[in-house]
Amino acid sequence: GGGGLRIVGEDSEMGPSFSHVIALTVALVGTNAAMQSSGHLRAVTSLPSCRFYRTVAVAEAEKAEEEEEAGRAAEKEDRLGAGGRGGHAVRNQPELSDEERQVQTAVMEHQRGAARLSQAEDARSLVAYNSGYAVLSTLSAAVDGYPSGSLVGFAQDDRGLPVFCFSTMSSHTKDLQMAEQTCTTGGKAALCVTAKGFEGAADGRVTLIGDVRRCKKEEVEKDELRSLYRKRHPNAFWADFGDFTFYRMHELKAVNFVGGFARAGSITPDNYMAAVIDPIQAFAEPVMGHMNADHSDSTIAMVQHYIGLPQVDNAQLVQLDRLGFMVQVTRLGQSFKLRLPFPRAAKDRKDVKKLIVEMTQTSYSNPEVQAAMNELKAAKKAQPA
Repeated sequence: GGGGLRIVGEDSEMGPSFSHVIALTVALVGTNAAMQSSGHLRAVTSLPSCRFYRTVAVAEAEKAEEEEEAGRAAEKEDRLGAGGRGGHAVRNQPELSDEERQVQTAVMEHQRGAARLSQAEDARSLVAYNSGYAVLSTLSAAVDGYPSGSLVGFAQDDRGLPVFCFSTMSSHTKDLQMAEQTCTTGGKAALCVTAKGFEGAADGRVTLIGDVRRCKKEEVEKDELRSLYRKRHPNAFWADFGDFTFYRMHELKAVNFVGGFARAGSITPDNYMAAVIDPIQAFAEPVMGHMNADHSDSTIAMVQHYIGLPQVDNAQLVQLDRLGFMVQVTRLGQSFKLRLPFPRAAKDRKDVKKLIVEMTQTSYSNPEVQAAMNELKAAKKAQPA
């Protein structure tokens, strides 16, 4: 009503930048059903309404765009793991049976709708919970025109930006000192931060690109940078040495995020700095370690029941956040990661345990899962010691 929203047909030439606004507008005014038509719908709004909804739902639009991009990538795949038609295709894969294709199609559809943190939340959390070390790239003072990389310790400030404590003798310190001679904003740099336990391309990493400059004594004291750094690195006694200097990335220009295969993108600096660090990841390792060591069968049962994937040989939890797990699944000779979401967001450690128990009980109440787990146990017992 009122001319604020008009749904039109496929022939509309409205630019794609309006699609997220329309989806959000429809959701906000309660007309979701109209968007479920079989054709690809476009929409036209009056400019005041369009601007209003864009302003109100900036964060939601960002997440909707991420999900849409992920959906487009996933639609290119025709199977789980390696071998799909997407960006990581493997040639000469065997044809899938009709039954297996149906299973994999259903699982991929589930994965497209599985609850996940936004990329901005994922990136902020990865930086917060990483090892405290990352690779800093600077413009070399020794080799003109070439970049130089160094493994450095860092802490993060309340915006998620890195704070460093550098020796005056280090090559990266000399690189930044040279840059300060010609540029008042400091040295152009990139910090590549990998997820804790990083092993390869399937694991997460974040690259923060921006300007790094030396901190004045007043700034170090006012922002308590020494305490901040020592909290992240308790054994960093050198932070009190006179020939060590504090630097920080004071201006963030770009954020590149890779959460693993088929999950990557650029995050705006504002969205990154405004994102909330996921609190559940603070105790994720002991929870996952306990599940993997003592209750891996429960994880298999949950994958079979909630994701709908049969014939799972092994399932190990590799990531935990307030919305669910990432699970490394081994099935029919292939290994790949799947998202196993919680029925609702977890509030704290006690709530995580409650959710896992509820999901395990629900999974084992499924007769098909029960039968599959009995077969798996029998097969394991039959294996030679």
